[in-house]
Amino acid sequence: MSYKKLKKTERTDQERIDKIKELFPEAMGDGLLNIQTLNDLIKGFDIETVSEKDEFYSLGWSGKSKARKLAYSPPTGTLTLKKDNGFNENNASNYLIQGDNLEVLRILKKSYTNQVDTIYIDPPYNTGQDLIYNDKFDEPVESYLQATKQADEQGLLTSNPKSTGRYHANWLNMLYPRVKLAWSLLKEDGIICVSISDIEVANLRKMMDEIFGEENFINTVSVKSKVNAGASGGGEDKKLKKNIEYIHIYAKNIDKLPALKDLYQYKELMQLISEMKDEGQSWKYTSVLVDYGERQKLGTTYDGNGDPIEIYIRKDLQRKSINQIMKEEKISEEEVYRKYLNNIFSDTNAQSSIRQRVIDKCGHLNQGELYEVEYTPRSGKDRGNKVVHHYISNTVRRVIWLADVVDEVDGKLLKKERLSTLWDDIDFNNVGKEGEIPYPNGKKPIELIKRCIRINNKPKGLILDFFAGSGSTGHAVLDMNREDDGDRKFLLIQLPERPNDKEEKFDTIADLAVQRIKNSYKQVFNSELININANGFKVLELNRSNLKMWLSQNDQSVDYLVNKLDLFSTSPFIEGVSEQNIVIELMLNQGFPLNSMLHKNRENIWEVTHERIPFNLYISLQDNINNDVIEFLEKVQIGSLLICTDDSLSDEQKVLLSEKLNVKTI
Repeated sequence: MSYKKLKKTERTDQERIDKIKELFPEAMGDGLLNIQTLNDLIKGFDIETVSEKDEFYSLGWSGKSKARKLAYSPPTGTLTLKKDNGFNENNASNYLIQGDNLEVLRILKKSYTNQVDTIYIDPPYNTGQDLIYNDKFDEPVESYLQATKQADEQGLLTSNPKSTGRYHANWLNMLYPRVKLAWSLLKEDGIICVSISDIEVANLRKMMDEIFGEENFINTVSVKSKVNAGASGGGEDKKLKKNIEYIHIYAKNIDKLPALKDLYQYKELMQLISEMKDEGQSWKYTSVLVDYGERQKLGTTYDGNGDPIEIYIRKDLQRKSINQIMKEEKISEEEVYRKYLNNIFSDTNAQSSIRQRVIDKCGHLNQGELYEVEYTPRSGKDRGNKVVHHYISNTVRRVIWLADVVDEVDGKLLKKERLSTLWDDIDFNNVGKEGEIPYPNGKKPIELIKRCIRINNKPKGLILDFFAGSGSTGHAVLDMNREDDGDRKFLLIQLPERPNDKEEKFDTIADLAVQRIKNSYKQVFNSELININANGFKVLELNRSNLKMWLSQNDQSVDYLVNKLDLFSTSPFIEGVSEQNIVIELMLNQGFPLNSMLHKNRENIWEVTHERIPFNLYISLQDNINNDVIEFLEKVQIGSLLICTDDSLSDEQKVLLSEKLNVKTI
């Protein structure tokens, strides 16, 4: 085991540095990377994998190198719990974090690398009216606290008018480091969905190609977001009216992504039938099999692999039309579809080897007869499962059942089609009612976000949104869990910026998001919060470090200078900070996620555990560790980690404990 001083995270890409050390040890000397040696080693590769050209195809913009560095800069702050701001906090593994998303992503990186299943974000569209982040290398937390009026001086957001000359570059510089960090948080089979308008759709695609790799591009979806309206002034009379937005979808590693299946988009059946009639299109599902007749075995034939195809015939069946039943039973068209949904069909002259083998074996059908064929496909979506196909009429036409393409959801009959890249069925008209809270900065329908999550759908998983806005992604996750009894979790990040609407009753959008998520629980569970027993959520906020030695060196405030002087004479922690927030900072520093189990035992030792972390973390904030505590620590699991103040242990105790534990002191 070991004993060492606790260190602050030096950079967010340390694992990449470690990988270079592992692959090219010759390029490392005195702890530094020799670029010339590394270059010489790389030149020894297969010539087809290395290019020494100065120019090659890429997306370049002013400030790109700075944007890259921002992604790898170490975090300078921490997260503190806003106790009692959330819901059911004693049973909560969902989180809303209020703060600058770039700094928060840096803080989370060590604990959440390769842990996120799906990311959905709806960043600023760069309309010329949007505010974008004014990122800084030096003291990002101080900039954030100043911007949110927890400290003085300048703001964190800045306008980005088209007249700046760096209109697109500024937007790319804002988004690049955030998406780069987000990439590292995704699991190998994870996906990211980014909503965007036509202003930056092309630049975003190229930026995502660079970060994720062109080979991991899945699709660009077109979303019909509003009804067409008339042209307006300001040059808009020379352009078509916009009613489409886009979603770029990427996998982290498309080879690890499961096949996209059971993905559908829906339309109300009766509305679809009405629209097709109005447009002069033919609706095929107009026949009803009201009586299947008697079933008899005809014989057996074989497919190309020699596997059996069992053939049955049904005789004296009764077939009627939708209109015929409407007249006979004096019911509406919709009532016929509801009553006979499982019996309604269309037929098609689809050519297949199975159909031909049935005809060769048994011949053609007579009026009032139907073939029922059972076999097990060797390929396709039904591979390995027994299926039943039906054929009808003299020419042996394949029966297509309406029930196979229609689902009943909340009392409505919905026609389903395989999900395509045109999403024109999302209702944007009622989005303002979702969460029972208006959002002047705009919000996305939860059905849109749910559809994105379903692309990589799992009953469990972590969903991240670091441009959370009003918290729609949290609402979507709750609603999906209600629908399929899933156990998905959400992790939302939102800057506490002022709403556009000056009459808004919430001081910040982040505060609005807290209330919207609480409202979402009430909507999803159809009950008041006091009566809901469900996985809740906690609210945390970005703040300065709780450790004096990690405070900003460039902060010249009186508080900073006082804390630095106190470092040499009193506690190493900021005065007034809670023990729990110190523990949260230390556990994140050591790679433990927010949903780790925290327990303070009778020896006043904090124990931190998580199912995927192979060791336990013990934290002592005491000035002196007595013999009872030493005896307790000697009995814990070998290889566990102890963090304590340096003065709380004698040199002898440090040596003794480090024989069994990894000891880090503050």
